[in-house]
Amino acid sequence: MRIHDADDVQYLLRKTGRVLNPNQRIVVMLYASSAQRPDGTVMIKATELAATAGMTPPVLSRTRKELVEAGWLEVTGSVGSVKHYRLSPAAFEDRGMAGRHLRAVGS
Repeated sequence: MRIHDADDVQYLLRKTGRVLNPNQRIVVMLYASSAQRPDGTVMIKATELAATAGMTPPVLSRTRKELVEAGWLEVTGSVGSVKHYRLSPAAFEDRGMAGRHLRAVGS
């Protein structure tokens, strides 16, 4: 899932409200709003993501781990010890074809 407009932001806020804690919601929004590969993978360094969100890298890492365990994020690969993540497509199945299309056209 990639944020393209206000409707996508509203969708994510509704989807994550009362389900995720504030840090988790911020990380989901961060991944959804970041540049993505065609498969949805975000290739930005964790330190950059943490700085953007106003978090320390350990807080981002812990929050990301929680989101993987909860099924919101998934590991898509790694280079050495560096893992790459994307929002889990299964978490957005309720968007139907529109949700799949948004993930496929990420820029």
